[in-house]
Amino acid sequence: MKTKLFTTFLLLLFSYIALGQRYSREFGQIDNSEMTTNSPLAKDAEAIVLFDIGKSYFKEINSTFEVVFERTTRIKILSESGTKWAEVRIPFYHEGLIYENVIDIEATSYNTENGKLVKSHLDISNTTVEKENEFWSVKKFTIPNVKEGTIIEYKYRINSQYLFNFRDWVFQWKIPVVYSEYVTKMIPFYEYQYILQGVNKLDVFESYEDTDIPRSFGTSITYGDRKYHDKVYRFGMKNVPAFGGEEFISSINDYIIKLDFQLSRILHFDGSKTEIVTSWEELVKELLKHEDFGRYINKSERLSSKLINKKDIEGKSELEKFNHVLNYVKNNYQWNYYKDKLTTKTPRKLVQNKEGNSADINLFTIGLLKSIGIEAYPLILSTRDNGKIQKNYPFFHFFNYVVILAKVDGNTILADATEPLIMNNRIPPRCINDKGLVVDKKELSWINLDNKTTSNATTSISIILSNDELYSDIRKIHDEYDAFYYRNKYFQNFNSLKSDISKEGYYLVNSSLVTHNQTEKEAPYIIEYSVKSKPKLVDNKIYIPPFLHESIDNNPLTEKERRYPIDMIYSIRRDFKSSILIPDGYKVSHTPENLNINNELIELDYKTSEANGVVEIIFNYHFKKAVYSSEDFAHIKRYFEEIVKKGNEEIVLEKKM
Repeated sequence: MKTKLFTTFLLLLFSYIALGQRYSREFGQIDNSEMTTNSPLAKDAEAIVLFDIGKSYFKEINSTFEVVFERTTRIKILSESGTKWAEVRIPFYHEGLIYENVIDIEATSYNTENGKLVKSHLDISNTTVEKENEFWSVKKFTIPNVKEGTIIEYKYRINSQYLFNFRDWVFQWKIPVVYSEYVTKMIPFYEYQYILQGVNKLDVFESYEDTDIPRSFGTSITYGDRKYHDKVYRFGMKNVPAFGGEEFISSINDYIIKLDFQLSRILHFDGSKTEIVTSWEELVKELLKHEDFGRYINKSERLSSKLINKKDIEGKSELEKFNHVLNYVKNNYQWNYYKDKLTTKTPRKLVQNKEGNSADINLFTIGLLKSIGIEAYPLILSTRDNGKIQKNYPFFHFFNYVVILAKVDGNTILADATEPLIMNNRIPPRCINDKGLVVDKKELSWINLDNKTTSNATTSISIILSNDELYSDIRKIHDEYDAFYYRNKYFQNFNSLKSDISKEGYYLVNSSLVTHNQTEKEAPYIIEYSVKSKPKLVDNKIYIPPFLHESIDNNPLTEKERRYPIDMIYSIRRDFKSSILIPDGYKVSHTPENLNINNELIELDYKTSEANGVVEIIFNYHFKKAVYSSEDFAHIKRYFEEIVKKGNEEIVLEKKM
């Protein structure tokens, strides 16, 4: 009997302790005991989300509805690097008369000083708004007095007229999350589908009808008062690990644990309904009739005779005609860096202003191509930062970009006229993201956007030791996407190139920097320069890094494991060749071991040779695939370790005795 009573006492005690550690999730309700607690998830984390709670519901405004979104978040800062989580960004949408308002912002930091809890509140006048593009802006603020050990919390509300895309919810952050919850209150006039990504099931899921007094919407002679109850859904997850590793990934939006909502049907008072989600075929038909898509192409085609002189292309091949149009657009119209699949102005306005978004320029180009007899179609896609298309759900909002698909001399070409420095038969890396949908009235088709071409970078280095200094002549040759990257990065920005070359300990020799083919997009991009540096001298030995840190210094893959692909966008090859002139009175005392690896994943070759007073080191590696599966992660990580090691090994010279 005593044993049973003791056991009962322990159970009650443990239950009391457990309940005592279930801290309030109400904003502002926090005490000293919470400042000293840590979750097992916090190990090695810079910060941890204690809770993140959101709620969306409908509110009647002037006989229509808007969606109200409320959020309350509490985070514990665990290290100095974690203080960046006190910088809060709240994105909000605006399009024509559709708008969102961010209101009721409150934010507080909590610190323990002399055993007391000290609060520091955000001054609302310190919030700012930054425009990201023509549709999205960000409300920004930084919570004050934040350091290691601080707990921060903030809350805000967004009033939105944008009913089409109900607010999504992300359960997983780049730091661990102890508890995340999203409550939605749906009304019977709008039906939504939701997609759960990243897990098969949630820790918490409830659905029920709100049994409070029914709500009433509007009055009319025909239909009278509309009485209804909210349908409540509660989604929750506990102890969500941090999302780690962002190297070689299309977008964390493709893999992070989240809920995505989409309006599927509108139910009207008269009993009729409007289907929003139908099929990809219907979506294509609607686009071809859309004023800012299909009709825009037709208008561009009719405008072509005033822009393209047909005599300039008489007798030319289809490829020459295609390049003529692409070069005309690239040389005369400028992208404003806004990504979209719908246009924002008429073709005449584009011709007048010489500037537009990606849809303005690419749909205009399609119209011009069609006018000279080139078979061309729009290809809508989602850029890498926007995430992949989910083909099972015909949602238009998945797409955020449009490029050109042309049939030229029997070949299919993908092109993007927004980028003057890329070859005409290439789309930029931002668009290489799984697949895109061809907008063609004849048939529905999807096109893989992957690129089979390998991008090469060749680095040749010639090193001479003179007066205890290394003088190195360097020549780099880039083609394909590597050439496009450097052209874009350094176009009209020579000082940036000089700054990037002048690494710590390496000094650019005056007037030695030269580039070739800066605007000749079909030719390789070449950089030539000379640097001088101090070699490492130890016990009459000279240590020379033959590749001068032109190879990578660190393994980009740092995770212990990976559950999503390694996406390099395109296959890459790197070739290094270094020649070191052995100075008089010295000999080679050490060269790194040769290495050769060649399999279906990678080819890697490293070898040294010595002849006629010169040490020659050749180091090549080729990642044969653009995308590797998660099963290949351990192998690719190990190959990167070898690349870092071999690329930074040193040649050792010593004085002859």
